[in-house]
Amino acid sequence: MLVAEGAIASRRTVVIDKAKGEAVVFLDDRPVARFPASFGIDPKSDKHKAFDCATPEGLYMVTNKNDRSRFHRTLGLSYPNPANAEKALAEGVISLAGYTRIRDAAWKSRPAPCNTGLGCGIAIHGGGVYRYFGVNRERDWTEGCVALDNTDMDWLFRFCRPGDPVLIFHSGKNLYGTIRPFTRSTRFDGSGVPLCPGEVCTFAAELRTSLGRVRVTITEGKRQGRSMDVVVHDEKGDAEPVLILADRNADGHISVLDSLSGPLAEAGSADEVYGMVRDAVNSALSGGAMPATGSGP
Repeated sequence: MLVAEGAIASRRTVVIDKAKGEAVVFLDDRPVARFPASFGIDPKSDKHKAFDCATPEGLYMVTNKNDRSRFHRTLGLSYPNPANAEKALAEGVISLAGYTRIRDAAWKSRPAPCNTGLGCGIAIHGGGVYRYFGVNRERDWTEGCVALDNTDMDWLFRFCRPGDPVLIFHSGKNLYGTIRPFTRSTRFDGSGVPLCPGEVCTFAAELRTSLGRVRVTITEGKRQGRSMDVVVHDEKGDAEPVLILADRNADGHISVLDSLSGPLAEAGSADEVYGMVRDAVNSALSGGAMPATGSGP
């Protein structure tokens, strides 16, 4: 069963596109504000571990508000979340004990622990999109947080409430890079630990787009590398998919080892159709669409 990750009743959503360097605020699915934003010193990568100075990508929630923070005002975010923990466990970044502590904290709606290897303390805060370090004016200067100009942060601080979703993504990546942060493990044992048979892990997410329901399944293993399967169903609910795409190395291109079938496959060249799916996913995320994921343990 698929459930909306972080599904809540809030009508407020913050969408942050790292490729565009901006935060867009939605109210009742309408954009009501748009602010320039800066990110970690490594602005392109998804956050992988503590101290990597990358801003995490995925779906988070505002956890707390601090109007006396080091950087003007701060909205704390729910990083690391279970999706982060599942992938970090598979990659050996955190221990099983660390995974369990992150998962249990999420279950109990408590702050995630800071000493698991993934770090913590990710937030949206003020301090300016640009900062001076000596005579050098730098953008993307944080240790992984999202930074706004102070006047913009004042507005966002007043607008947001704890529990509001914050969607962070990078529209400049290929489909694998864009959607992977939103995927969750698909299999768990009886104690809620992700299962990776043969050291191959499977993650999945589903998103409603202009093309229909796009379900992405990713498999990853240290020996076999990564692969990605995409199935698109139109909104009519027809049993047969309108597109089935298999990218055996998840590189964003259709080669002789990959496959593409279904009515949508005739809409252009293989790479054009693949690009059409990527654009539809980016458009949906830009509009604040919430990816649905495996329901978790």
